[in-house]
Amino acid sequence: MYLKEHTRLCVLYAIAPVHAGSGSSTGAVDLPIQRERHTGWPQIQASGVKGAFRDHCLRFWAHQDHDALQKAKDLTDRIFGAATGGSGDGQAGAVAFSDAKLLAFPVRSTAAPFVWVVCPTLLRRLARDLDLVPQEETSGLDLPCSGDKFIPVIGEFADQLVLEDLCLTKGQGDTGKIMAVFQKLAPKVDRLVAISDEFFSFLVETATDVQAQIKIDERTGITQVGSLRYEELLPADSVLYVLNFFGDERRVDNPWQIATVRDGVVKAVETHLQIGGDLSLGRGICQVTWIGN
Repeated sequence: MYLKEHTRLCVLYAIAPVHAGSGSSTGAVDLPIQRERHTGWPQIQASGVKGAFRDHCLRFWAHQDHDALQKAKDLTDRIFGAATGGSGDGQAGAVAFSDAKLLAFPVRSTAAPFVWVVCPTLLRRLARDLDLVPQEETSGLDLPCSGDKFIPVIGEFADQLVLEDLCLTKGQGDTGKIMAVFQKLAPKVDRLVAISDEFFSFLVETATDVQAQIKIDERTGITQVGSLRYEELLPADSVLYVLNFFGDERRVDNPWQIATVRDGVVKAVETHLQIGGDLSLGRGICQVTWIGN
């Protein structure tokens, strides 16, 4: 059951590139990232988000003492749910997750090594999602921007700005509320501009990282024939957010209350979270910020 007072927003700041794979490809990239069907924007599907939280919490609780592994597994099942076994003792989880959605996207620029970009549709979506979180301001996030204009939100910018291959001209808008929201949600974002929906969609489609991978034959020490493949990554410094909906434990006998479930997860995932694939390559490390009292 959704209760606003027990909903929290988890902001994920990518310390390293993130690969949440879609599992299929129709283009030149063999391993593309997950994208929303209707916008084409990068996302991380809720199933992957839940799996990352569950795995992190299990490892966190299991390292509390030497005999904690089984206790950690039981604790994880109580909070995140357990599959139904032969005895029919499964249960649903006490916490639900949204997809991880883009909050700000980093783009190479002439103004600095890179700047973060947002667009009107993203800001309207953010306002709707913030309305689900207690004590969060949602007014003043509407910022019209179209054509080849950019509107500075955080930071100082000249009259002309180049983002990748796009040349934009400075526009004007009321950005005070937007600046305040981003300074709270993502304080590391210190150079932020708003651009049109069309240019934003173009950049999140074309300005992701694409890296080549090969496999070395252990016997010969050279590349195996046909092993070349290309993997897409959400770039480091990308910012995403996840809505977390906490509820009472589903166990019939002595269930944990919402506060116990919420505090257990927030304490376990307090500073960092690894999400997506390629853990052994250092991918998917994100800094965590919790929003909502």
